[in-house]
Order: sequence, then C-alpha cells, then structure tokens
Amino acid sequence: MAADPRGWKATLRHAFGVDAPGAVAPDAEDLSRFEALLQRIVARDMTGPAVLVLESWRPLNGVTAQAMHALTPFVGLMADVATWERLTLYLQRRGSIPWLIERLERLALERAGATRSSRD
Repeated sequence: MAADPRGWKATLRHAFGVDAPGAVAPDAEDLSRFEALLQRIVARDMTGPAVLVLESWRPLNGVTAQAMHALTPFVGLMADVATWERLTLYLQRRGSIPWLIERLERLALERAGATRSSRD
C-alpha cells in the first residue's frame, strides 16, 4: 500500500522556510529590556563598536546566539541573566541584528541632536 504523497509534502513544505527579509522588532517585554541595554551603549559612546560587532555577527547570528547560551553562566557573574537569555533567543531570529543596528543608530542620532540643542 503506497503512502499518500500529500502527507509528506505537507510535512516538508515549511521544513526549510526562513523568516521574511528585513528587521524584526522584539516583543513588548524584550523591547523594554533591549531599549535599556541599547541606551547604555549609546550613553557610553560605544555605538560604532557595537554596530561593528553586530555586523560581523550578521552572517552567523544563529551560531552566535548558541555561543552566547554557552557563556550564560559566566555572564551571570557580571550582568542580568534574564536579559542575556532573552537577547540570545532574539538573536536567533534572522531580522534581529538589522533591528538592533537601526535602533542603535537612531538612539545615537537622538542623543547627538539633544547634545547639539543643549549647546545652542
């Protein structure tokens, strides 16, 4: 008796699917966590190095996220583990890095504009 070919085709239809291209914004809970992290990066004038690191991670963001999972016990000694774990889960999504870069650059521009207006 032959198996129904529509069964396995239906199963495999989305086996190799990927996310749509473009930036993927985090959900509301993650947004507040990441916003605070990104604002600290901008406040320390580390936007350039952060963008450089994120751009270098872009081709392997899934692998990078897995490496971050391995570092969780060590990060727990210095930082908030819950934010770290949420960030690693978010970085597994294909459009996460473009969103982080766009948001970092927007925050840096807002800070630069605020600095200029306070000087005037």
